[in-house]
Amino acid sequence: MKKVLLIISVFCFPLGLRAVDIEPIHTDTTIVVDGKRVEIKDGADRMKVRVYKIADDGREIADEMVFEGHYADGKSYESRKRSINLPIPHWNRDFSGHWDGVGMGFANFADGNFHFNDIDGVSLRSGNSLEYNLNALEKGFPLSRRGNFALVTGMGMRWSRYRLDGNCYFKEVDGITLLHPAPEGIYYTAAKLNITSLTIPLLLEWQNKQGRFDNIFISAGVTGVIKTASSSRVAYRNESGKKLADKMDGGMNIRPVTMDFLFQAGYDWIGIYARYSPMGLFEKTKGPKIHPVSIGLHLHL
Repeated sequence: MKKVLLIISVFCFPLGLRAVDIEPIHTDTTIVVDGKRVEIKDGADRMKVRVYKIADDGREIADEMVFEGHYADGKSYESRKRSINLPIPHWNRDFSGHWDGVGMGFANFADGNFHFNDIDGVSLRSGNSLEYNLNALEKGFPLSRRGNFALVTGMGMRWSRYRLDGNCYFKEVDGITLLHPAPEGIYYTAAKLNITSLTIPLLLEWQNKQGRFDNIFISAGVTGVIKTASSSRVAYRNESGKKLADKMDGGMNIRPVTMDFLFQAGYDWIGIYARYSPMGLFEKTKGPKIHPVSIGLHLHL
């Protein structure tokens, strides 16, 4: 109603001036009424009226025009535009996710049905098979106004050390990686498969922002894994009792790029994590069918 009265008054004012033979002064006028910004441009032979929407917080949305009218020589043209409001996330640069920090966990192998250890002929010493995580880069993108849901990404490094249970080692022969027994008369005090990887996560994280336990967090998602180095190493003693260490092989058909499913939960700066790779450690048909899996503790510093 206010807009109608405003437009009528705009028409009547120049008509009244003509009735008394007074030449109107051509000016541009801007007023704010009922949550709208009205621009009136009165030229020598044309008048133009445009109405823009103003946001709830008082910010003018100059690009969102809801009405436009042109009036000249007794003719008029009007155009009304109905805006469509789409929810836009409120990106909070201060969001603190839970990816960066240092962690350590127990590493093992599983099959596709989540059976652990002694998989496809590969058995580990579970208590001595460890992985170490160093995550130095992190960025969070909140998905809600309260900032309790966010996408978290970043970058880190992982060092996995799988300790074999048995007097054997990994080696690639004729394009196939298999476990090979130690030479006759040699007993390995340690046989390891070492893998160093670059990790890039994409996690959905929830943080409790209210109540007594307002520092609880849960996150889950996927982690891209890029292998940077791998080796098969053994340690043993010779006949004189001297301790020796040898690198038996490198590469060994380990997938150069893979992914993990990652779950994390914790309170404030301390958390636990579990990860599982749906892809086999070795390339298809080029090694045992084993999937990396681990569980551990992470300190978010």
